Amino acid sequence: MKYQFGQTSRLGNRKVNEDDLGVAEAGDAVLLVVADGMGGYRGGQVASRALVKYMVSHFKSGKFPVEDPPSFLKELVADAHVAIIRAGSEQNPPVEPRTTCVVCLIQAGFAWWAHVGDSRLYMFREGKPFKRTVDHSKIEEMRRKGKISEAEMKNHPQRNLVTRCVGFQPHPPVPTVSDKIPLEKYDMFVLCSDGLWGPLEDEVIVETLTENTITQGVEKLAELAELNSYPDSDNISVVAFRWVSLDSNVQPETLIEETAPMAVDEKLT
Repeated sequence: MKYQFGQTSRLGNRKVNEDDLGVAEAGDAVLLVVADGMGGYRGGQVASRALVKYMVSHFKSGKFPVEDPPSFLKELVADAHVAIIRAGSEQNPPVEPRTTCVVCLIQAGFAWWAHVGDSRLYMFREGKPFKRTVDHSKIEEMRRKGKISEAEMKNHPQRNLVTRCVGFQPHPPVPTVSDKIPLEKYDMFVLCSDGLWGPLEDEVIVETLTENTITQGVEKLAELAELNSYPDSDNISVVAFRWVSLDSNVQPETLIEETAPMAVDEKLT
């Protein structure tokens, strides 16, 4: 596969970073994951790190190609839930950790993703929004029922309340899983915590990434999110991935280093 990716995680104006993220390649497949820990720094840190560690480790040790990606993602979330509860019980004193998460599997020119809570995945095509996860949150439920407008969601007092999380509860959550999405050249995915998407409009996200290299773009996005939400910036985590082709002659690291900034419209001509 040929692709580009960048990732960053910032503290913001918090005392600790409860986010975690991971990118892993195995068997001609790639796994992307972002987790946003909840419930206080001890529980949040434990949950996000346990989830990412489990998902990346399980993915790398699996069989490829993944035969049933939607089932794989559901099982990945369920098993990570168990790993989080176990990690919490091993703390002294024990804690009840929980986290939101978004995870994406890319394989054979297709993508599938799953999410729990309000960590998001954006998919951009030809420089425009194409797909986005719908948050499991109180304000999203209120918006769907017509109780508040989309504009009112930004500053609503319940904007941080999620309705699903991984960990804490006895039974694993039910993630929302995408359909199988065929990839086109230069399709771009952004996985992020609410510390990034909260302060930034969708247009800013895609413009920043298409006007810079991926590695530069994620850093600029994190900086913008931090500045826009100052002095109450949350932890900010983002993984960006740009699909190029199934051709495996060029290693991802080389592609990242040699690719210069170029606008999406220019790439597609």
